[in-house]
Amino acid sequence: MQTAKIQQVTMGRLGRNTLILLTSNAGSAVLSFLLSVLIGRALGQDGLGVYTTALAWVFPLSLIAEFGLGTLITRDVAQQPENTADYLQTTTIVRLWLGGGLTIALVAFAPLLSQDGDVVRGIQISAPLVLILPFFGAFTAVFRAKQAMWPIPPLNLGMLIAQASLTILVFVNGGGILAALAVNTFTSAGQLAAAWWVWKRWFTSPESQPESHKHHLHTLSLLKKAWPFALAAVLAALSARLGTILLERLTDTSSVGYYAAATRFVEAGRVIPNALFGALFPLLAALSAQPEIMRQNFRRVMTGLAGFGVVMGVGFSLFTLPILSLTYGAAFAPAVQTLQLAMWSLLPGLLRGGQTLYWYARGKEQFVNWVTGGVLVAQILLSLWLIPAHGAEGAAVVSLITETIASVILWGWGYVAAR
Repeated sequence: MQTAKIQQVTMGRLGRNTLILLTSNAGSAVLSFLLSVLIGRALGQDGLGVYTTALAWVFPLSLIAEFGLGTLITRDVAQQPENTADYLQTTTIVRLWLGGGLTIALVAFAPLLSQDGDVVRGIQISAPLVLILPFFGAFTAVFRAKQAMWPIPPLNLGMLIAQASLTILVFVNGGGILAALAVNTFTSAGQLAAAWWVWKRWFTSPESQPESHKHHLHTLSLLKKAWPFALAAVLAALSARLGTILLERLTDTSSVGYYAAATRFVEAGRVIPNALFGALFPLLAALSAQPEIMRQNFRRVMTGLAGFGVVMGVGFSLFTLPILSLTYGAAFAPAVQTLQLAMWSLLPGLLRGGQTLYWYARGKEQFVNWVTGGVLVAQILLSLWLIPAHGAEGAAVVSLITETIASVILWGWGYVAAR
């Protein structure tokens, strides 16, 4: 009876937090998608390709600067809220040294990363995001850990509304893709400032300040604990962006544009599951001391994710061409098969995401890293084989194969461990 009551309360909390994050994710996905369509319509597949390629170099480096501390904060603060301010102070110093150094290095070495002059300048304009994004992620990690999701929607939606509005003004006044990337950097800095204000206004008190003499020891301890998550984040980012980077290197920016258009729909398909993941992880961490209840709730979540992935795959297989024509226009018709393949990769990708959070909550992040690293090697080898011959379609096939492999391995290990 007590177990059933705990499950009811747990699923109720999960539902409420998921709904709040869904508001953020849905609005963010719609606005990000509209921004992508706006760039594609205004500047064509080449402009969208430059935009996507520049950010594809920035985001993996931002995750290196993040160093897995956001994930660690969410898990540990969910279990020990009294350490919140100490975690934030430590991450601030790490961000300044690591993120600042990577930002400078990216600006200096951008000419070596691409032969396209617009891509090089776009990377340099976007380089401050390597520092900005991890700072913002530290605040949202605390909000999630405390199960106070309410600041996240206005922070994300406010930034994207400002970005879309300013980008429209840029295009109306004759600006190009580099000005659009500058707007992205500027609005992201504004989002960080707003997150800091929310934290100071509603989440701090004089009693929450850490003891300064302990700070150095805490820094070393947290970096050691965060290392597996840092590696996981870099591997995941490389896996997510590898298709775009290899397309640009092995084909041309038009293929990158087609692939970007297709993957935008996949990202939109992740809106509801990502909201669920954001609420699920701190909940699983809190339930780690009650493994049976944890497993029961997790099985329910995975069943729902599988059903959602199947519905999305079937729906986009049937209506791909009209969807592309109504959004990006007739020029993107060659991306039809790419979109169909990419959308079917959503199913194993969602199952992989849920299984990853489960193993994180169980303290098995090293195992997840071994799986991700092995799959990344397979992704590189398959990409070098399929992308030169099939372009964007080849990149989508690689994603489908590697997501399936990862999901099967993670599930298989869970089955073996349960026995």
